[in-house]
Amino acid sequence: MQRFRHQVRSFLRDERGALLAEALIMLPMLIWGFLALVVYWDVFRTINVTQKAAYSIADMLSRQTVVTQQFVDGLDNVLTFLTPGTPASEMRITSFQFDEGLISLPILDPDDSYCLLFSRMVGGTAGSTRTAHTQASIQTLTGQIPELADLESVVLVETWVDYEPRFDTGVLNFAPGVTGQTFTQFIVTRPRNDRRVVLQGEAHGCP
Repeated sequence: MQRFRHQVRSFLRDERGALLAEALIMLPMLIWGFLALVVYWDVFRTINVTQKAAYSIADMLSRQTVVTQQFVDGLDNVLTFLTPGTPASEMRITSFQFDEGLISLPILDPDDSYCLLFSRMVGGTAGSTRTAHTQASIQTLTGQIPELADLESVVLVETWVDYEPRFDTGVLNFAPGVTGQTFTQFIVTRPRNDRRVVLQGEAHGCP
């Protein structure tokens, strides 16, 4: 046993070696590490870009009073321009207000509810299952919306931006690496110039 320990210590102290052999062993790890840093940096860059794009679009909408369908559809081009290099993106724009006197669904207090002004889906692919909000679906957003005063309105911008890594950083079953995913944003903004933002030609029953 002592002889075995002596041999192990000798092996650990031995600093002899062939530079070429060590380089061949370390080179794949160095290349993988470089590619992994590039991919991870690109992930955080994409998250930052999608967040800024959603905030920019929300700020643009908050400065409007009456928007047209053409204006809403054109925001898809804005999102695509602000998120270059992403394979696909989708956005939902919703404007609604809080009404203390509106009879709501049973999931909320009987005297508290949101009143939908308009909601539209923008962009996306043919196989997308996301739909515009309805009067019923916006009631489920209570926990995500800041507390509003009576008849106060907000504009909600939701974005879904797909991301595909440029390199596969996975190492067999040891490290799966970064896979394709979708980055989402949920931005709530109050109108700046008027009490609410409405869609031209869209009928609503809000006071």
